[in-house]
Amino acid sequence: MSEITWSGRVQNLRKALGREPTTAELLEAVTIHQMLPTEIEAQRQSWIRGMNARCEHGEIDFEQCPLCRGLP
Repeated sequence: MSEITWSGRVQNLRKALGREPTTAELLEAVTIHQMLPTEIEAQRQSWIRGMNARCEHGEIDFEQCPLCRGLP
C-alpha cells in the first residue's frame, strides 16, 4: 500500500468526483486514512502551539480567564 497524505487523498477524491467532496464523503474517506509520520508531527506541533497560546486577554489559560468565560 502506498503512502498518501490527507491532502493527496482529498485531491484524488476531487478528481474522482469531479467536484468538491461533501462533508459526509470526507468523513468516509478519513476512516481509511492512515496518518503519515510527517502528518502526526505537524499535528503534534499544532497542538503544542494551541495549548501554549495565550487568550486574547493575555491569560495563559483561556478557561481560567474571566473575560473569556463571560464573567464580569
